[in-house]
Amino acid sequence: MTDPAARPARSVPVLIGGAEMAKIDEAAQELGIVQDALMESAGAAVAEVALAELARLAEEVRGPGGPLSDAPLVAVLCGTGNNGGDGLVAARRLAAAGRRVVVVLVGDPGRIGAEPGKAATAHNWGIIQALASAGSLELFVAPTPELLLQLRPRVSPASVVIDALLGSGASAPLREPVSTAVDLVNAIRTHAVAAGRRCTVLCVDVPTLIDQTDGSRSAPVVAADVTVTFHRAKAGFALDRESRRLAGRYFVAPIGIPLEAEEGIVPPDGEFPPGRIAQITWQEPVPREAEGFVRPGGGVAAGPGLEG
Repeated sequence: MTDPAARPARSVPVLIGGAEMAKIDEAAQELGIVQDALMESAGAAVAEVALAELARLAEEVRGPGGPLSDAPLVAVLCGTGNNGGDGLVAARRLAAAGRRVVVVLVGDPGRIGAEPGKAATAHNWGIIQALASAGSLELFVAPTPELLLQLRPRVSPASVVIDALLGSGASAPLREPVSTAVDLVNAIRTHAVAAGRRCTVLCVDVPTLIDQTDGSRSAPVVAADVTVTFHRAKAGFALDRESRRLAGRYFVAPIGIPLEAEEGIVPPDGEFPPGRIAQITWQEPVPREAEGFVRPGGGVAAGPGLEG
């Protein structure tokens, strides 16, 4: 283990792309950080930000007999991949905190256990089904656009809508039923604003779907109020002003990845990743191309800064 005192000063802003994050994630698992632990940490961070949003949005009206309105609802739209697994963890934790939660699995649940690298998602899918059977939350499965649209009345009243449809491993163009799910998320937010009702769209890792490396976008694409990404800020949002707008307030959450997992990917004097959930501002980066470290996507117009 490297003596911390012997390490170079780490003050250079760091941006990584989707491929770099995948390599870091893989290296962390080779070091013994199991996928279940990474997913649990990611989902916990999303739940923490969602709880903060619920507190910010709260407008409970009480009468002599108690509350005059229902408790705020959280709708979690999950894909069948590991981004969806993060959403399942967040849903479980929100339900455990006493929040009203409805989960919609957007896709065929048979795909969860059938594809490699989804053991943690399959594990959390089993837990969510058990919680739904116990009445702790509502759960629906929508493998087709038609079934998804039938669920609109169930999810439209949500105060917080969590987009856990697709993450960094996905690519455009969107396929059904995910494309319809993106339209549904945007419609819920638009109609809430038009009705004067508070509603936050919170995206897990990335709005569906913005490329984390170059900032390119699918059509349609989720317009978020808040995005919670993991470990480090992603280059695509520094490259593209419109992608930054679509991401809304941008947070980076630590998920337990050790620095050793970054060797050969992040410069040794690159700033430390956040030690707690931190909101990102965007500032000019320090050029490093002459030293062999080329940021994903080419020239970057902005780099990350941290706010407590």
